[in-house]
Amino acid sequence: MQRKYDDFSEVIKKHVNENYLEDDYRKFFLKKFSDWPSPTNETWRLSRLGKLARKKFIPYVSSSKKIKNSSITNNAYYSLVFINGIFSKVSSDILPEEIEISFLSAKDLITNLNEINNKSVLTHPTLNITGSCFQDFIKLKIKRNCQIDKPLELLQTGNCPNNSIHPLILIEVEENSNVKILEKFETNSALNAPLQILKLQKNSKLEFIKFHNDDIETTNLSLLISFLKEDANCNIFNLINGGAFTRSETHSYLKGENSSMNLNCVYLSTGFQHHDFTSSIYHDYPNCNSSQKVRGVLNKNSTGVFQGKIRVEKKAQKTNAQQMSKALILSDKALSNSKPELEIYADDVICSHGATVGELDEDQLFYFLSRGIDKQKARLMLIEAFLSEIIEESVDKIFMNEVVTETEIAFKKILEN
Repeated sequence: MQRKYDDFSEVIKKHVNENYLEDDYRKFFLKKFSDWPSPTNETWRLSRLGKLARKKFIPYVSSSKKIKNSSITNNAYYSLVFINGIFSKVSSDILPEEIEISFLSAKDLITNLNEINNKSVLTHPTLNITGSCFQDFIKLKIKRNCQIDKPLELLQTGNCPNNSIHPLILIEVEENSNVKILEKFETNSALNAPLQILKLQKNSKLEFIKFHNDDIETTNLSLLISFLKEDANCNIFNLINGGAFTRSETHSYLKGENSSMNLNCVYLSTGFQHHDFTSSIYHDYPNCNSSQKVRGVLNKNSTGVFQGKIRVEKKAQKTNAQQMSKALILSDKALSNSKPELEIYADDVICSHGATVGELDEDQLFYFLSRGIDKQKARLMLIEAFLSEIIEESVDKIFMNEVVTETEIAFKKILEN
């Protein structure tokens, strides 16, 4: 017998028919969502959506684009504000002429995904729910031969605990351009389903920091898809510490020689939180580099998941691809799951993967205690040392203070009790 709220497909079907009846392109995505992934789906086996399936909620719709002005922007950035997944122009900064902003349609979304034949992407719930239900599809284009003088800040805020929200953004960095972006998820919703597409053209560079810090009752199913052309360089760092259930999933396609993707993450979990960092990097061309590095700290009954995949095509010789996951367990009830995967069809490559799970070193704790440092402070110092290496190598100096501060707040909260 079907559970009461399992068939969310009927909810979004009604939503699309009532709000976007004439949009056949949305219906293209609508047809691809029949239900939430089950535990028999290998890519979701470690992150089960049973609690989400039992929630009752509907997609959020705003009847007005005139959202009350906000004072949450930061002078150090060009800030763009999204409230309940919808772009708020009146709350956002005016962008420099080097950045072009526009609105796209569901048809444009299909066009920008036509290179993908990966089943785990094409059947992803976020792709198909957000492709059906988005209210705004924003495109940010960094014009060619530009270096933006200040970072962009994408603020994802809002308060609609009985709704799902669907932020949808395409970021295109044209040839020989360089941009830095900080994104903050701080929403209170039943489901936050952000879909992002990155397109890096020849010799472009993107530094992208993402804070996942939604309300403790929120489920966040983030999906990011990136395409890198020749000599493009993309560094993405995720800090996951919020939400009841947060899955940050990235699929990156290296589509030109000498392209490089660094995709790193820190997750900090406590209570009954479930944090999942899933990533796949597809090496389609020779002489490309990738790195996936993850460090997690888990306390109480929390669960952490790392699923990392490297796929190297036959012609992608001279590939250098590394992945490593390390988890620190602070409670005998916490659980860490790692699933690294290599799929290699070339013969001239350097690829490695690994995973470790451990506790705080008792000898190191004893050393601190023997020198008059109390146990709580000693634990904080050891956790800070565990995280500092990956933060220092992953984060551009312009974001360093903010990342360090956010991380310290999170791991101190873990040790509060």
